[in-house]
Amino acid sequence: MATPDDPAYAVRVLLVEDHDKVAEALGLAFEGFADVELIERANSLETGVAAAVRLGPDVVLLDRRLPDGDAIEAIGRFAPARVLVLTGDATSRMTARLLEAGGAGLLLKSGLLEDLIGAIKLVAAGEIVIDRELLPGRADRLGGQR
Repeated sequence: MATPDDPAYAVRVLLVEDHDKVAEALGLAFEGFADVELIERANSLETGVAAAVRLGPDVVLLDRRLPDGDAIEAIGRFAPARVLVLTGDATSRMTARLLEAGGAGLLLKSGLLEDLIGAIKLVAAGEIVIDRELLPGRADRLGGQR
């Protein structure tokens, strides 16, 4: 069995997403990356927490808005897994709440797949990842261009 220090190791990801089309698309996309393995998909916080306890993922990829609650408020329930939250929209206050709750990352759903895969690997390695669109002063650093 490969360990996290082994080059053949794949980051084990639990996806908690209630929209079937989004979950299916992510599942198919992950198949193209040997170093990221989608181990299970849950469609609510309750089923996600149960799956995390049962499977022990490295990273939980968590939709912010789920039918049974706000993902940020539930981050601690997924410990010891690192939690990367996906959202359609975000604010600086949401970013602060995520960090206060022990979250490891916040990404916009509109981002690139390669950025998501990179963020999953960074989060698994112990880093904190915040979507560059959510960082204060980003327009100044980018010269006002996208």
